[in-house]
Amino acid sequence: MRKLEVVVCDGTITDNGWKNGVFHRIEKHVGRPLQWSICLLHYNELPFRHIFQHIDGQTAGPKSFSAAIGQQLTGYEKLPVVDYEPIDCSILDIDRNLLSKDQQYLFDISNAITWGHCAENLGNWTLVLCSITDG
Repeated sequence: MRKLEVVVCDGTITDNGWKNGVFHRIEKHVGRPLQWSICLLHYNELPFRHIFQHIDGQTAGPKSFSAAIGQQLTGYEKLPVVDYEPIDCSILDIDRNLLSKDQQYLFDISNAITWGHCAENLGNWTLVLCSITDG
């Protein structure tokens, strides 16, 4: 623990709460402040999660919706993809092959938002859990 310099997390209150967060407890244990490295992909999910919970209530699981709006979406994966009103925003011009699979998915979704249409297979991606290797 004496050599610990950086702590990585997703930015939730469990990690960085001012009183009982993991960071606070580790900093207290080592007796000095640490550098925090927060995963922006997870950090950026949090506002959307709160919006969906506000609009449609808590989910019953990772692949289910429990309230009125969610229950009306039964069979959504079989619905056709349609064009929609694009939202103008700036997206970095980057070679998507330099990105991880989950970053490519987010990149494709972001581009689809600005184009007003998306590929039929965009919702059919199989994402895997990320892990950080020791070393």
